[in-house]
Amino acid sequence: MQEKFDKLIDQYLKDQLDFEEKSKVEMMLDHLTDSTAFDNLPKSERNNSKRETYKRLIEHIKPVKKSPALIIRMYPFLKVASCIILFGVFVVVFRAKLKDVFNIEQYASIKNSSGHITKKILSDGTIIWLKGDSKLDYPVKFKGAVRTVSLEGEALFEVAKDAAHPFIIHCGSLTTRVLGTSFNIRHANNKIEVNVLTGRVFLSSKNTTITLHPYQKAVYSPLKNVITKVVKPVFDVTALTKGTEYDMLFNDVRIGNVLKRIEKKFGISITVKDSKIYNNLITADFTDQSLKNTMKMISEALNIDCEINGSVILLKDKSILTN
Repeated sequence: MQEKFDKLIDQYLKDQLDFEEKSKVEMMLDHLTDSTAFDNLPKSERNNSKRETYKRLIEHIKPVKKSPALIIRMYPFLKVASCIILFGVFVVVFRAKLKDVFNIEQYASIKNSSGHITKKILSDGTIIWLKGDSKLDYPVKFKGAVRTVSLEGEALFEVAKDAAHPFIIHCGSLTTRVLGTSFNIRHANNKIEVNVLTGRVFLSSKNTTITLHPYQKAVYSPLKNVITKVVKPVFDVTALTKGTEYDMLFNDVRIGNVLKRIEKKFGISITVKDSKIYNNLITADFTDQSLKNTMKMISEALNIDCEINGSVILLKDKSILTN
């Protein structure tokens, strides 16, 4: 059994498994790193698990030369205590080792069952608006060569651009792969619809792969395993982005109102050092732009200095800085 497990892990690391096999291995590793899995076991099973783990640990300890100078009698309650301590150490070390060797991410979930839209900003800056009765599984922090999430239901994605780390969404048996773009995925009524707003989107399922460009749409049928590109889609951007801060087009709008919209979209706080900055009007389209690019465009347009420190931004008038 151990030999089979080792072989499977070796194939996984060498990328020799198909998509289904990879998913099973990743699911297994997720369970191994689930900090609540042990606590959720029935009490009897937890005790059995502790005893079995303690037994295996003892078996793997190399024999040491006995010393007649010191003899310790381990009473029953000390044995139990040692078992628990050893098991705790084993779990912590084993979990940490798995994360280090296999680069396993800690996953979290967010579920929207209120009928409203729930927004989630991921660690890479990707913004996801979860719609209706939907669920998103995502890593607390992205690691490795790809950024992977799982979706059930519907969501609008504004993926942070990163050509070196593709962004992958698993929705049912459909895989969506992008580098940095915006699109909507909807899984309902035994079909999955993908509407692309910007950039390129690659869809795949088993042996079927297609590419979508802006204002294109595809429908995937899991039962038939067919991805069909809609020739002339009815594309209502307003309907897809309703209830979100996706649309960031401004036409002669006071900078104060623009900054409030930016704060709400990116979940940050903007402080204006010089009040005269508020006298400016701005015409610009920040749609599908990162926070960094958005603030850079504003800085250049209004000739102001922008300092970004985590989730806090400070704006200063450059003319004052040079005096």
